Amino acid sequence: MPSTLNPSEVDALMEAIQTGDVPVAEGGTPPSQQQQKNIDAVEYDLTSQDRIIRGQLPTLDSMNDSVASTFASSITGRMRTQVRVASNPSSLLKFVDFNALLAPTATVVVFTLGPAYGAAVCVLETGLAEAILAGALGDKQARGESPDVNGKRELTQIERLVLKRILALFTKAMEDTWAPLLPITPEVMRFENDPRLAVIAPPNEVAILSSFELSGSIEGTMQLGIPYSTVEPVKKQLSQPPRAATSSDERFNLAMKRELNEVPVEAVAELGQAEISLQKLLKLKAGDVLKLDTDERSELPLTVEGRPKFFGVPKVINSSMGIQITQGLKPPFGENGTDLAK
Repeated sequence: MPSTLNPSEVDALMEAIQTGDVPVAEGGTPPSQQQQKNIDAVEYDLTSQDRIIRGQLPTLDSMNDSVASTFASSITGRMRTQVRVASNPSSLLKFVDFNALLAPTATVVVFTLGPAYGAAVCVLETGLAEAILAGALGDKQARGESPDVNGKRELTQIERLVLKRILALFTKAMEDTWAPLLPITPEVMRFENDPRLAVIAPPNEVAILSSFELSGSIEGTMQLGIPYSTVEPVKKQLSQPPRAATSSDERFNLAMKRELNEVPVEAVAELGQAEISLQKLLKLKAGDVLKLDTDERSELPLTVEGRPKFFGVPKVINSSMGIQITQGLKPPFGENGTDLAK
């Protein structure tokens, strides 16, 4: 008998209570001995590591998009043929369910994520590994060999080496994308023919499943399973919506820095000051000398774009007059902390 009532049974029960066919007790009564015998105890293991995880990981989906874009660019340049890669929204499932993807006809690759982050499993669907190998070896149509009659074909040592180099483009894209959040160092560790040897976590452990669709000259699906325990330290950042304003393009920053370094600015050293009357100023002529309030040992103020910035002393360098900076000028500040030099 089911433990809950369906909607029709609930409606019938409520109607019977309203018509009086079912009496409503004023107070609760203790269960009879027969009812107590029908109560079954259920064991619960307090040491169980089953996790209750809710919600999506929008930041992880955004990172997977970046991985897909970088991997598509890398593999296109490597094979000299157009390959498009798109990522699907990530999902959470237990490894006992993920093991269903480890069919013998698929190519199973075990990644190491670094000394402190464990391992991950990448599953290439049937025929995808052969298509990648064909494209890497010069077949523009990337047509892989079909499996044998048993639905399985062993990769040779050379094929594994070539496939490892192609997958290194994927792991490099993962490493660069994850670097600001988690310093993982993914690397292809081994290929597995037996699904039982590709188990990297207990069956009740939760995995994050990320799917990547390859299209163009190569078509197929890559499934990447990462233990949830690996990303648990940064789960808060992964569950937050991605912020476009916080992301920075290193190439843009370098270009901006290069352009700013080329901007010309005017630097002027003030040799000294002299105060004279208007009558003497009108009598000045070529050859007259004005006595300044400084000498050759005095520190002179240096202004940049009209603002005082440094102090320096005059020097003769290669028969040219110059100024050697001795110290920076500290701007005066008001009572509220404002810069009075501005």
